[in-house]
Formats: sequence, structure tokens, C-alpha cells
Amino acid sequence: MQRWLIDMAGVQLTVCANDVASVALIELALSAMPVQSVAASQGTELSLAHDATQQAWELVDHSNGATQRLLKTGDVIYHLTDRIVFHIADNSRAAHCLHAAAVAHQGRAIIIPANSGAGKSSFTTWLAAKQFAYVTDELILIDDDQHLQGIARPIQIKSHGLSAVEHLIEHLDLVQHGDFANAVPVQSLGSVTVAGAGLEVGLLVFPKYRSDADFSFAKLSSAEAGMRLMANHVNARNLDGHGFRAMMALIRNTPCYSLEYGGFDCLPETFAQQLKALVLD
Repeated sequence: MQRWLIDMAGVQLTVCANDVASVALIELALSAMPVQSVAASQGTELSLAHDATQQAWELVDHSNGATQRLLKTGDVIYHLTDRIVFHIADNSRAAHCLHAAAVAHQGRAIIIPANSGAGKSSFTTWLAAKQFAYVTDELILIDDDQHLQGIARPIQIKSHGLSAVEHLIEHLDLVQHGDFANAVPVQSLGSVTVAGAGLEVGLLVFPKYRSDADFSFAKLSSAEAGMRLMANHVNARNLDGHGFRAMMALIRNTPCYSLEYGGFDCLPETFAQQLKALVLD
């Protein structure tokens, strides 16, 4: 049995496998996360097994016994990393957990908070292809010093959305496909991952994709940004004061913008450079 320990934001999880196919897929899914090999499980245990006869995967969350039977590698990576994200967000009392993507430039991060369906992962894919370093597409952890760390899983693109980002992917053969989601490693975009903690927050961008929208990029007031940020604060119930004071301090110290767009074609050619300048300002 091979085990990988994830220890982040005061939460421990162990991912287990004992067959060659499962080991290889877990190593792909966790390749950018800070993990260590351990002899015994610690904290919540997740296990993956491959049935070579049926060409199927069984993912078990031992915290509640929930079992999923999956047929495609993209779906396995999605559901495995989704369980990791859930348990960290649900149990952490040592960091502020935000439902947000993040990228970095020269050691400073852009936080991209958004509800599901707002185009967060697609926009993150575009930024990674524009040579921003990748941090996460789903969950960020912010400590009391306003330093940031992300859950650096492969970027998850829903099955119907892959065609919109395919032109950004340099190595399509690295993508793991699924019926529900496709796992896009940042290496396939010519980017790199920023692992570990310690990034400074330099900019917040709240995106909204709408197919018929024109490009709009506007600065937000502290009040509006604070409301949007708290709507994506997923472990507020675990923290003193629901984390409100710390998040408002972050807002006051960080430029905040709204972004609305109808596709990558409507983003200005200079937009990536504009964001790189703003995050360093």
C-alpha cells in the first residue's frame, strides 16, 4: 500500500493506493501539491483502486464510506481532488478558505473568487497560457499574515467547456479526459505551478462569463468587493467573527476589480500585461 499525506491549513488527509495504475494516476493528480510519503494513514483517508478487468476505478472516502465507481481518468482526478478540497475547506480552522482560483507573477498573487459557472477555471487557463504561474483553480488558503497558498490540482474544465480552451493547450496529449470534467495539467499550457505557502496577495479579480457580454473591467468599492469576497468564504463558520474582519483588511489593502467577458476573443491584447502591472503595483 502506498500512501500520500496532505497536511494543509491544519487539516490532514491521506490518499492510498496499492495497484500500479492507481499509484500513477494519484501521482499525476497530486504532482503539484505538497505531499509526503507515509507508512500509516493520518487524518481523513481516501483510497483509489483500479479494476483492470472492468477498466473502472473505485474511489472511497472513508470518512463516510461514500464510494464512487468511475470509468475515465479525468473524472477520477476531478472527484479525488474535489474530496481533498472539500475536507480542507470543511475542517480548517487555521486559515481562511476561499472558493477562488489564483495565479501569480513575480511572487504576488491574483485571487479570482467566483461561484461555479462564472468562468473561473477557463479564465485561469487563459492566464496560465499567458505565462502567469498557476496556484489553484478552486481553493485558496490565506493565513493571518495575508499570505496565500492554493490547492494545486490540475485545472478542471467541465466536459462541455474543453473546446473553448483547446487552442490554449500546447500538449493536448497531457489532458486527462472525463465525461464530467477534463484535467488540464499546467505543463500542457507551457506554465509552471507555484507550490507551497508564502505568496503575497496583489490583486483581486471577480470574473463573470456571459456569452453575449462585451469586455468590462472596472474597479470595485471596498463595500462591493467585501460582499463578493465573503460570498466565497467557505469556512467562515470555523473562524472567529466568521473571518469578516480579516477579509475586510485584505480588501482594504488590495486593489479589487470586476471582470465581465463573453469569450477570450473579447479580451484586449494588452490585458495580460495590464494584470501583471496591476499585481505588482
